[in-house]
Amino acid sequence: MKRLPDWIGMLLRFIGFANLIWGLILVLTVEGLLRWAQMEVPTVLLPWHMTGAVAMLFGAAYYFTSFNPIKGLLVLLLGFLLKLIETTAVITGWIADTITYQLALYFAAKDLLWLGPLGAILYWVFREWQAPAEVRNMNPDKPLSETLAQFSTDQDQSLSALSYQHPVLLVFLRHFGCTFCREALQELSEKREAIESQGVKMVLVHMGSLAQGESYLTKNKLGGIAHISDPECQLYNLFRLQRARFSQVFGLRVWLRGFKSGVLHGHGIGKLVGDGFRMPGVFLIYRGELLKSYKHQLASDRPDYVSLASCDVSLSQTSS
Repeated sequence: MKRLPDWIGMLLRFIGFANLIWGLILVLTVEGLLRWAQMEVPTVLLPWHMTGAVAMLFGAAYYFTSFNPIKGLLVLLLGFLLKLIETTAVITGWIADTITYQLALYFAAKDLLWLGPLGAILYWVFREWQAPAEVRNMNPDKPLSETLAQFSTDQDQSLSALSYQHPVLLVFLRHFGCTFCREALQELSEKREAIESQGVKMVLVHMGSLAQGESYLTKNKLGGIAHISDPECQLYNLFRLQRARFSQVFGLRVWLRGFKSGVLHGHGIGKLVGDGFRMPGVFLIYRGELLKSYKHQLASDRPDYVSLASCDVSLSQTSS
């Protein structure tokens, strides 16, 4: 089981216990609840009893899910959506004056109160569910050229050997479904000539398969560009491109830039391919040495690829 904060399991058990209590109230004492809420008691109470039974069922599901939340991700998602739907329905009914504020208070304690905690749990569990499997450690103290020799492009060229032939602009991408990845691919396509005219070879690193990489690159007019498939994020880790914090992928600035890129500029979003929390970056390498680096602080950052590709290495040196 992947690592999760201890509070997640404890909170899930508490939410499960609370759900059982609120469900029992609906199953056993719904008439008393409705009278207290100054609501008319209907002739048929089955819908209320079923609502209580569902709450109790989810209470038990939360309890068992607390011991392995990642396997219970679907339960958490369904539970969150159910509470969101019930909360929306109750608020709508209260505004329309079809339910009393007392009954609204009951459902606030049953559903609204737990939306925040369940949302936080969903974020943490989804983040860990997305994390790549544990992989062998790369020794950061080894010479870079020695480590790079372990990675090859789709053209069966060692990354280290390639860096001895040309300066290499190593571009680490976000997952292919990300609107910022699509924006970056379009920008790289537009600036490809300006980058390569400096004697620099572009190599793109992504988290999809080689076939997926070729498909996406061809679609973005980047056919023929060398690329590396790194689904386990070994190369990402080597260059210290860590998994994002919440604000780096869900912050307000990221949302605003995402709307501009995805909607106004038409890049859209797509299927998640790879670790959705992995941060991108750009590095210029020559003869096994790191010359320049750019690490995104936000997923929405836009590096200056042409400037990063510029270096003082002469073309005669690159061909030697």
